[in-house]
Amino acid sequence: MKNWRPLLLSLLSLPSLLFATTSHSEPLVWKATKGQQQLMLIGTIHLGHKSMYPLPEVLEQFLKTSDGLVLEASLEEDMPPINFDGVILTKQVLTSEQREQLDKTATKLKLDPIMLLNLPPWLTAVSIENQTFESLGYDASEGVDQTIQKQAQALKIPLLTFETLAQQLDVLQNLPDNGKSLLLDAISDEDQQSEDVYSCMIQSWQDGDQDNLLKLLETSEWDLQTSDALLYSRNQDWIKKITNPSFLSPTGQYVIAVGALHLIAEQNLIQTLTEHGYHVTQVTTSKDSYCQF
Repeated sequence: MKNWRPLLLSLLSLPSLLFATTSHSEPLVWKATKGQQQLMLIGTIHLGHKSMYPLPEVLEQFLKTSDGLVLEASLEEDMPPINFDGVILTKQVLTSEQREQLDKTATKLKLDPIMLLNLPPWLTAVSIENQTFESLGYDASEGVDQTIQKQAQALKIPLLTFETLAQQLDVLQNLPDNGKSLLLDAISDEDQQSEDVYSCMIQSWQDGDQDNLLKLLETSEWDLQTSDALLYSRNQDWIKKITNPSFLSPTGQYVIAVGALHLIAEQNLIQTLTEHGYHVTQVTTSKDSYCQF
């Protein structure tokens, strides 16, 4: 699934900017152990660029001997159809001023504003944010999820998933006002150097700058219900699966790759694993990014 800005770090579904990477900083990766079970977790961005790789060596070596790779959803699953019958549309939730902003955004991105007005707000947000990100040279095929899944397939590592794409779509279609807060977030930064925001997000991910990544969520227009639906409730569902021996063997070794906000925002998986008796440590080296949202 293609995603909008904070959702690039939380929900799978979405001229090139090159960033210099050094041995002094890496994306956030944690190792969690409980008894004989070993987990390695990486926070992902669902769209990316080849300049973001390779992934940390500690993760790639761990993957080679893993019993499975756990993703949010299968990236090869067909997207289920979207039901437009009786849903709230973008044109129904925007003020005249917000419509003008949407039109300006659509023109800049070479999108059809009439089409966007007749989509559900969450889907309009997806279209805007994904088009913006791709215009900067990023692509779903270079996303962290895609990259690590390809590595696992080459190693014949089994794939497990927390959700189906149909379940993710159901979350989106049941957001308050059909995702109005996501839409407002998508159009709010048009006059605020949005390219810098995207490049800073990638740089912060590469540097493992947790505080900076959290600022992205803090500056978004998401309401509490949206954050709960997209982050907190899903984390609770996932921890039930992680601790279920029929899903992950108590003696197994697994890589878990999910949107970065699931590992650093409130009620995150790292915190919840600790509460469930796991010993969790960060195994990569982070540094502060020299950029701001």
